[in-house]
Amino acid sequence: MLITILFGSMVCFLQHAEAAESEEEKSARNHWSYQPLIKADVPTEGQGWARNGIDRFITRRHKEAGIMPANEATPNVLARRVFFDVLGLPPSPEEVSKLVNGFDESEYKQMVDQLLASPHFGEQWARHWLDVARFAESAGFEQDFDRDDAWRYRDFVTRAFNEDIPYDEFVRLQIAGDLLQPDKADSIIATGFIVAGVENLIQSRKEFVRDRYDKIDDMVSATATGLLGMTVACARCHDHKFDPILQRDYYRFAAAFAKTVSTNRDIKNDKSNIKVFCASEVPDGRIRMVVVSEPHRKNLPSVLAQVNFLDRGNTESPGEVMRPGFPRILLNGKDDSKWTKDSPGRVALANWITDTDGGAGQLLARVIVNRIWYKYFGRGIVATTSDFGTRGDRPTHPQLLDWLAGELIRNEWSLKHIHKLILMSATYRQGYFKNKLNLTANQKDPENLLLWHREPKRLGAESIRDNLLSVSGRLDRRLYGQGPGTLDFNSPRRTLYLRAKRARLVPLLQLFDASDALQGIGNRQSTTTATQGLAILNDPFVDECIQEFVKRIAGGKPKDDQLIIEEGFLHAVGRRPTGLEKEICLEILKPGTGESRHDFCQMLFCLNEFIYVE
Repeated sequence: MLITILFGSMVCFLQHAEAAESEEEKSARNHWSYQPLIKADVPTEGQGWARNGIDRFITRRHKEAGIMPANEATPNVLARRVFFDVLGLPPSPEEVSKLVNGFDESEYKQMVDQLLASPHFGEQWARHWLDVARFAESAGFEQDFDRDDAWRYRDFVTRAFNEDIPYDEFVRLQIAGDLLQPDKADSIIATGFIVAGVENLIQSRKEFVRDRYDKIDDMVSATATGLLGMTVACARCHDHKFDPILQRDYYRFAAAFAKTVSTNRDIKNDKSNIKVFCASEVPDGRIRMVVVSEPHRKNLPSVLAQVNFLDRGNTESPGEVMRPGFPRILLNGKDDSKWTKDSPGRVALANWITDTDGGAGQLLARVIVNRIWYKYFGRGIVATTSDFGTRGDRPTHPQLLDWLAGELIRNEWSLKHIHKLILMSATYRQGYFKNKLNLTANQKDPENLLLWHREPKRLGAESIRDNLLSVSGRLDRRLYGQGPGTLDFNSPRRTLYLRAKRARLVPLLQLFDASDALQGIGNRQSTTTATQGLAILNDPFVDECIQEFVKRIAGGKPKDDQLIIEEGFLHAVGRRPTGLEKEICLEILKPGTGESRHDFCQMLFCLNEFIYVE
């Protein structure tokens, strides 16, 4: 009887703890990211400069600060910027030549529409997403076993962006596509997002349970941080120190993945069988130990497919079995049974995270439009793109952020709609140069937080390599992988199709701050080091590109040095040389040897303009 009373009291206490809300939580509810979207009217400011709603929000801040925006960039500069931002590739000399006399608004709009419709758009923006998804084609750890079928996820993302699949649907498929649409190949492939992280495939019996919780933690981090900008995983061992996320919130969130494992699966696609690396649910409710080095071993340990509350995160101190649920701070005092009552864990999570009426859909929209903004401007409206919590940066333009998120939702979650809004804005089209009117602006806003001019932006590691291939005429523009990524760095395929192997990172790409795929990355570093310059001068891959570039601009029919210089600049930096540059280059080419032409082409590759875009 006493035991029954004590047990009942404990249950009542836990239920009370689940329902109670601390004073810290109540206070934290006022944090901007946990609030509904601001329904602000588009300002009226910006007459004569503003081209759309983005500019009117930006102009309001300019007006408040008493500053003027920079003039629009020159046509060739703007075209080069748009090509690299949208496609990750440079414009051809022919495309640059069309802009000598400038272009009007309709011609610019036509160029933007054509680029957004290009299949290379999906390649460029898939590359950005794969950073968030911590995508790789190997498992990591010391053995780093290959995932020969993981490439299908990379191609799925590319197709999804090209076809402009609604972002909410894109998210649902990545979380629970195998459960929502079990008969569709792409829906199953999409779950590669959940299981893309590192995984220990050689386990000891002692480490088995701990490794299982580590894998679930990776799924929690990828979902919460990558999609919602929330550091939920910080609550694995204790209540979050800064954000209103309880340890119980973490384990309820983790319970959505209790039955989820990574698997290599045979599925039907277009009347043929294909192998995919994806997520699946264990059929018998038990998780089994994995030892890939000895698949013949029998009687390996297994545990129930459940998530226990762990005291201080200790797997040797399991507590109550947790049911799937979501952080209370995003429930606004509501019961999460709306999503969990009749749906399996991942399906409930997929529905809740995309629900704009009571779920996390509004925050989901905020995070993705901010990620897109970051890629175009080099800094997000929220600088900490993967942390919208109390330790993250506050938005520089909160009303603009929420207006963009609302635009995404109102336009059926079309990401291309957001891309076009940004590309067509006067804010995006500003030049880097500063005139006399900008001197005051530079004093008032030296960090350019108010976006009164364009900041030069260094190309990402992948775009630098693709640029080398494109300019030299070596680039293979075939779409999609059709198999595991290649380990041959000298391959002419786009860098997207190189094999992302965690234990075999490419030195040249790492020099230019490529991701290591150990965890999801929202903000890449953009460093400038002496070794980068040395690599451009000495790397065998770069030298091979230089040799092909020489053949491209100087091979075939005899050409005078003036023409070689002209073509070299148009290919490499998208403009014609100045008078002084011509004089210097003529001196370099004066010997008339193959070596002098090599030196000229190498000089072009070493220009800041080659890897920086205004």
